[in-house]
Amino acid sequence: MTRYASPPLTADPTVRIGGTPLEPMCVPLGERTLRLWLKLEADNPFGSIKARTAEALLSALEATGELGPGRRVVESTSGNLGTALAGLCAARGYGCTLVVEPSTPRSSIERMTAHGADVVVVPEVPGGRTLEARLAAVQDVLRRDPDAVWTDQYSSPANPGVHETQTAAELVKAAPGGSYDAVAVAVSTGGTLAGVARYFRDHLPDARIIAVDAVGSAALGGPPAERPFKLAGFGSGRVSGFVRPGDWDHIVRLRDEDAVAACALVRKRTGRSLGGSAGAAVLASVVRAVTDPSLREIACLCPDSGEKYPQLNGGLPAGPGRADDEITAALDLLGRAYPDTAHPGEEAGV
Repeated sequence: MTRYASPPLTADPTVRIGGTPLEPMCVPLGERTLRLWLKLEADNPFGSIKARTAEALLSALEATGELGPGRRVVESTSGNLGTALAGLCAARGYGCTLVVEPSTPRSSIERMTAHGADVVVVPEVPGGRTLEARLAAVQDVLRRDPDAVWTDQYSSPANPGVHETQTAAELVKAAPGGSYDAVAVAVSTGGTLAGVARYFRDHLPDARIIAVDAVGSAALGGPPAERPFKLAGFGSGRVSGFVRPGDWDHIVRLRDEDAVAACALVRKRTGRSLGGSAGAAVLASVVRAVTDPSLREIACLCPDSGEKYPQLNGGLPAGPGRADDEITAALDLLGRAYPDTAHPGEEAGV
């Protein structure tokens, strides 16, 4: 295992998390226009939706007394959660050890260490099972350090809870005309999807919920498989402990390469940089809208932007084979997208 460490940056504990903007984008679909409402979570502190998750995980442990002065936080992460935990731990005076894998963007590791976190990189494990190695490394830290506390993003109720009470509530409050036809959420741990689903079922029950997973991911069921061009934060090597079958109406599974292609098209057509899981949510929305004429207004949760990912900046080679015909058709349509300047997004209230 490789370890990284560096002196901490000064973190601001007063930064506001949430209240991120909603930006519309239009995709022409024959005689109708699909409008996608992009919830831009990159505007959070530390650059992603995981600022919400990290703050909720820490606050939950503080409330029970498990986390306090002199303790060290440990977590397994693909990048964004680790960056947010590192920054918030620096602000709150906790030590922080983060376990990542080789596919974690180098820039994310640099952000973690810049906030003073110790970063452990585990070797890749064949068969899509590197997450198991990360979790084993977390347990090793807990055994060796009696002051270490695991935030456990994989099973803590604080993970879906914050997306139910904050993320989804903001989306619904800002809904055009008071509603959406659907909401698209990509999965990793599944906490965001589970939280959003709970809130939407209660407050916008007619909205369809589109769950978006990676081909080769086990997050929504099925065995994990090799993903040669795996995007950080999209899919998982284990089944989500949060998501239940009633939490979605449709599942769309996409190759990592297809999500990358969607990000490139959105950037070209609108100038907006999206991370891989955001590109997947956008592409899945178009896939569903092609087959369902009732879908005209879809909210797309965009966890972060694309700057930190080399795959989204020309570094991803062509994958084996080709996309399915429906994916190819959706990408062609996305290549005609344009920003909706007539309906500028507004900040959603917390």
